[in-house]
Order: sequence, then structure tokens, then C-alpha cells
Amino acid sequence: MAEEEYPSISVLFDRYLKLYENVEKSDLPSQSDKLQEQIKEGIEGLVKTTVLVSELGVFSSNETLEEIPTSAIKFLLLPVLLGSLSLKRTDVERLHVLQLANVYFRDFVKRCKQYEFIDTELPSTEDDEDSSDEAEAEKKSLPKASTKQGMPSPEELQAMARQREEKIRRFKKKKDLGNQLMDLKKALDKPSHDEDILRNYYITLVRKFAYESVDELESVAMERKMLSKMKDLKMKGVLSSPEQVSELRPLKPILITKDALQKNVFGLGYPSLPTMTVEEFYDKRVKEGWFPEPRRDKNCLQDRAASDPQAEKEAQECEEEEREKEEEQDDPQKLARDREWDEWRDTHRRGWGNTYNRS
Repeated sequence: MAEEEYPSISVLFDRYLKLYENVEKSDLPSQSDKLQEQIKEGIEGLVKTTVLVSELGVFSSNETLEEIPTSAIKFLLLPVLLGSLSLKRTDVERLHVLQLANVYFRDFVKRCKQYEFIDTELPSTEDDEDSSDEAEAEKKSLPKASTKQGMPSPEELQAMARQREEKIRRFKKKKDLGNQLMDLKKALDKPSHDEDILRNYYITLVRKFAYESVDELESVAMERKMLSKMKDLKMKGVLSSPEQVSELRPLKPILITKDALQKNVFGLGYPSLPTMTVEEFYDKRVKEGWFPEPRRDKNCLQDRAASDPQAEKEAQECEEEEREKEEEQDDPQKLARDREWDEWRDTHRRGWGNTYNRS
């Protein structure tokens, strides 16, 4: 189960996944201070969880989906949750928010394709930093612009038809996956569910988010293109510029990584910008006061890994001795609690509250 292999990280992830769901269901306006505080809290918590997942090296590029433990599958959702929450921020320049979300969504879709969750191609953009052969092939396969204004060429019409068919296929996939999630959720509510049901639930959840992320990438690309055009028109003086707003510190995406070769995800995801490893980032946050020092926090991963089993056994023995002393000394508070518990059990027979599946 999830709590057995990664107990603290699993609890942390579940907490901020619940916060994300509350933000999605919220009826508050997007610029509400309360909603924006929840969004920032969710982003900070998911960033912290991403750092811990990277430190543990949960994922490897040379493993398959069958090799990923059930307790780790849900951590694949970290980038898409960060991307979705980032899109809802209103205190940062919109063009920068879109650029940040693009990095998160693309990273998530790439991982899903790597583990064969989906078979959909990753949308390519003109300024995409990924210069792989697959991206180049996609760009070459796009139809050339028609020489006649307002009259699309046959190649463009075929490309439009393919895009429409792909969108319809993704829509049907998302609808089918949503129905499967509802059935799996009902099965998880039963106390007799096994690990296979939990694993299928996480896999279905990741697949549904993956198809939604492809749609989000297309929407982000269209909005970025529109805002870039508006920015060029403002620079040329065609459009009036709004009042100058105070410049805020730009955000940086934090993606799941495990070594220094992958540290280019820091700095907006471009290798040419300043970079740092997970360890460098964590040390920097400790100095700035964002994260606690590992040695001072008894609940951190390093101390739990280095904890002495003998010391834990001695601590348990001390607790048992204290309980025995309380019983021997007839502690009045403990006696009062025991009496209340006995009286409650006299008037509440075992099983009376369990009316599940009873007519």
C-alpha cells in the first residue's frame, strides 16, 4: 500500500491532492485572496513533495510501468498538479505563468509516454526547447501555408481533419476513464479491496490527467501566441500599454529529477539558464529559511533512515513503564477515562453503528 513504502511523502501528497481538488471545486472568483492563498499553499506543498521524491530517486528512466511500485504511481501527478495550480495564479505576469505551465505539462506528458500510459503525440510549439528527432519530424510533417489567402490547401484540410479526429478520440478516452474512476472509487470504499484495485485506480487517474494535459498544452500554446502578438503590437505602439505594474520575482519550475545531468529543469527548464541540483536547491532553501535543517528535524528522511532500532525499542519500553506506573498509582484522570469508556460500552453494543448494506 502507499503508506507502507513512502509513509510521510504519501501523506504529504494526499494532503495537497485534496487541496487541489478543493480549489478545482471552489466557487470563489479567481482573484479572491482566499483562493489565491490556497493555490500558493498547494504549490509550495507540491514543490516540497517533488524535492523529497527526487531525493529518494523513486523513478528511473530505464524502468517500465510494471516495475513501478503501486505506492509510487501517484507521484507521477506532481508536475501536472503544479501546472494546473500555476495556471490559476493571478499575481504573476500571465505570459510567464503560461511558460511555467508549459514546462510542467510537457514534462508530465513525456513521462506518461515513456511509461506508455498514453499513445497521443506531444504537441509541438515553435519555441519548444526540445530539439529531439521526434519533434523535428512533427514540424516537418506540418502542411505548408497556402499561397491563396483564405483558401486552405488540401494538405491543410487533411491536417485539420486529423486534428479534429484526434480531439474527438481524446474526448471519448477522457469520458471513458472518468467512468472507470467512479467505479474504482466505489470499489476502494469497500474494506475488502486489494492492491490490484488501488493500482488500477492510480493508473487510470494518471491516464485521465495525461489526456487532459495534452488539451491544456494546446490551449496554453494558443494563448501564449496571442499574448506574444499583443506584446509586439504594444511595443510598436499599435496598442496602448496598461499601467506599469511592480515587477515580481519570476517563478521557476521544480520537476522530478535524480542526478546532476537532469538539473537543467531549474531556471525555466532551459539548459542555457543558471541551474542547480536538488541538493543545491535544498541547501539554498535551508539557508533562506524555507525548509528546516535536516539534522534538527527528527521527522526528516535522513534521520528516519539513520534511526537506531534499539533506541526506538527503548523508547517504547519507557512508554510502557509510564503506563504501568499510572495504573499502579491509581491516577484519577486515567480512572475517570476508564469509567467513562466502560459506561459508554454498556449502553452501546458492538456493531450497532454498522448499518452498511443492511435493509
